[in-house]
Amino acid sequence: MLTAVVLTLLGSVAHAAWNLLASRAHAEDSRVFVWVYSTFSLVALAPAAAVALLRGADLSWTLVGASALSALFHTGYAVSLQAAYSRSDLNVTYPVARGLGPVLASAFAVAVLHERLSAAGWVGIALITAGVGVVSTGAAPADTRDRRAAGLRWGLLIAVAIAAYTLWDAHAVAELGVDPVLYYAVGGVWMFAVLTVTCGPRLRLAGEVARRHWRTGVAVAVLSPVAYVLVLVALTLAPVSVVAPLRSTSIVIGSLAAWWWLGEAHGGRRMVGALVVTAGVAALVLA
Repeated sequence: MLTAVVLTLLGSVAHAAWNLLASRAHAEDSRVFVWVYSTFSLVALAPAAAVALLRGADLSWTLVGASALSALFHTGYAVSLQAAYSRSDLNVTYPVARGLGPVLASAFAVAVLHERLSAAGWVGIALITAGVGVVSTGAAPADTRDRRAAGLRWGLLIAVAIAAYTLWDAHAVAELGVDPVLYYAVGGVWMFAVLTVTCGPRLRLAGEVARRHWRTGVAVAVLSPVAYVLVLVALTLAPVSVVAPLRSTSIVIGSLAAWWWLGEAHGGRRMVGALVVTAGVAALVLA
């Protein structure tokens, strides 16, 4: 259990860190920047995938197919996230997206899978909603209001992607029994292919984007898979009821970093909102 706790907390720090870096990239083309760091990720993931295969991980058609669907969700998430950071602040987009993701996943479970939500679960949803309200409201100059509204819109879209890949990846690891490291690595190959097709002629900017932002790209390429694989491994060692609330600490870490290090506006208010969202996520998952 202690190992799972440590892995999850390290994953939260890594997740907040790469989002902090990505929000500051300001690349010439946000989608091409995602393609650049996804390409770097393939290089970073190759040794890990090789080790997984040497240790007996099964590169089955089930894994390949499951990772293909996962890649579609993760691509939508990454592209939307980078677009959001070019239009809004981290301390709006990040808590909205990370908070509403579990809410949407729970809504799907109740409406489609006919699961029952306890009173604590409804309290969690109420706290998340209130926290998002704190983050996305309040007096502000016109230009700040526009950025805040954009963060709310993009945050909701990102939350949909988070709910989708959370539900599917949990199913793949827990029910299909795929190796988490190899699963993520193969998903990275699929993601690279999807981005290559969707970027199309815009890839002519890839050289310039890579030259100007290679340090950020390398950092994101390493921290992003590390953050997610740590959580996937933690899920094999401890129940979701332990891992998910701990993972939500990244909301607080990210908001705190945006306030202290980036000097984003209304940091105190948004920090309070992030804390309320985190409490809501914990209540929802522990319900």
